[in-house]
Amino acid sequence: MVRLGASQSFAWTAALVAALVLPFIVTVPYYISTAIFALIYVTLAVSFDLVVGRIGALSLAQPVFYGYGAYAAALLATHARPGPGFWIEAAVAVLGAPLLALAIGIPAFRLSLHSFAMGTLGFALIAQLVANNWLDLTRGPMCISAIAPLRLSYPGGVLQIVTLRQSYYVVLAIAVLAVASVALIARSRLGMAFRAVRDDPLLAAARGLSPNQMRLIAFTVSAGLSALAGVFAAHFETVVCPSYLDLGITVLLLIMVFVGGAGSLRGVVTAAVVFTIGPELLRLVAAWRLVLFGIILLFTVTAFPDGFEQLYAAAGRALSRRRSAGPAEEQAWKP
Repeated sequence: MVRLGASQSFAWTAALVAALVLPFIVTVPYYISTAIFALIYVTLAVSFDLVVGRIGALSLAQPVFYGYGAYAAALLATHARPGPGFWIEAAVAVLGAPLLALAIGIPAFRLSLHSFAMGTLGFALIAQLVANNWLDLTRGPMCISAIAPLRLSYPGGVLQIVTLRQSYYVVLAIAVLAVASVALIARSRLGMAFRAVRDDPLLAAARGLSPNQMRLIAFTVSAGLSALAGVFAAHFETVVCPSYLDLGITVLLLIMVFVGGAGSLRGVVTAAVVFTIGPELLRLVAAWRLVLFGIILLFTVTAFPDGFEQLYAAAGRALSRRRSAGPAEEQAWKP
């Protein structure tokens, strides 16, 4: 099993501590809301990377699972007052989304990866049509509104998530769960099987691995994590519209994965945070916001083809050289 280095473990611990204390340092509601959306996209991006970066299959249906989780939570919360609570909604989302993933993945993976990409695109377009036109269920463009706050039940009672700080810590827990799940998979034998299938499917099949089975596992786990983020988003925004299934979300996730570095957990998490918070910071120059955003993206892709992971790797090599040079210099100066 691959173990994290001491520097990486320290970096992840420091990032988690910083995330935990953030609401006490940053008290402006707008900034906390932006951080909440950043954590939603962290969850979506790392789950998306599980398919694109770690198994090597291009999926265009990630918003479908996100939207499914949101609609499932919205329908349960609005049709059963005061609502079944987060745990039941999460169970419906996490169990139902993988079934949707199997429905598209089983036939599509039998053909080719190109067919899988086209199949997920068709699936996403159909889901959008359903969300827009099944008015009795989704209310279409009128959206499902007046969704009650999230309810977290525990042995001693029920906690209503009504403040931004409470919402922040709930979505932080979801994001940590997603990151930890992907990290554990990457460090396990299953993660090694994923890499083998991604790098050389024929060789992996010759060694007894089923590429289609590995891809389906990655696809279903990714769907479940995305749906869980959708459950939270529905209660946080209190309204669910067909825009939850918009293909523009896929484009943004692709940018996050490839700029972060496909298959790099730290790179993808960094890119998700940067590309969620960055556009909000650029609102200060609204007239040039998209131009500056495009320039930054173009520079990043051109200067660092492997994304943020290339920066992390370079920094790690520099740190290792500095540490190895330290004892040598001490020895050289020793009288």
